Amino acid sequence: MNAILGPIRTYPLVAFTVLACLFGWVFFIARTFGSDVEPNGFPVGPIIAAAIVTAVLGRAELKAWARRLVAVRGAPVWYAAAVAIPVGIILAIVAINAALGAPWPTALQLALWTTLPGEFLGILILIGIGEEAGWTAFAAERLLDRSSFLKAWLVLAAMRIVWHLPLMLSGNLPWVLGIVGNAAFQLLVLWLFVRSGRQWFVAAVFHSVLNVVGGSFFFQMVEGPDNARLGLLMALAYALVAAGVYFLDRDRLGAPIASG
Repeated sequence: MNAILGPIRTYPLVAFTVLACLFGWVFFIARTFGSDVEPNGFPVGPIIAAAIVTAVLGRAELKAWARRLVAVRGAPVWYAAAVAIPVGIILAIVAINAALGAPWPTALQLALWTTLPGEFLGILILIGIGEEAGWTAFAAERLLDRSSFLKAWLVLAAMRIVWHLPLMLSGNLPWVLGIVGNAAFQLLVLWLFVRSGRQWFVAAVFHSVLNVVGGSFFFQMVEGPDNARLGLLMALAYALVAAGVYFLDRDRLGAPIASG
């Protein structure tokens, strides 16, 4: 047993990444072995991986992580930012995409906005909480205690990109969006996490709003080249916003911030 638990205790972030990928890729792995399942990501993989690793690290670590998970109160301004930033970016790239030849959303398509609150709740539970309880509440928390903002971002971006690798290999996620978009997305998530006083739930809301307004709504309104262009615009927009946010606010990101 020590041969298994020892490496987890010694390299908890590596163990977390491996387990998050194993659980996150479960449907792809099953399909490889002949199972008749839809190859897709399993979004609760990171929270399962974090639960296993913190349990192995000991009761104190598990309790600390659990306390972070239930501490969802934060300054309203950061929750407002977690909603406004992805909505603003998506609306901007939809307008740019239309200017480049894509059709504008129709009134009938826009009328489906009434389904968004219900979708948001489901995505918040499965993706927002399922992923960010691992990537942010566990991994980012540990990295920021030991590393600079930039180093933590590089490690987390690599983790997130690798986790999405099967989606890119299967063609379900464009490579530019999977690599550039995920890296820029991670910087924005980490920035929100640090500036909100390490309120991980802000990251969960940000992630969920992005998926609902983008992937579940506006991205469904165009097809073919127009959809592909929208993905490229998304990656570019997130990269530009992430770079701007970092360079404008970098002086506030270097000092350690107490865990909330």
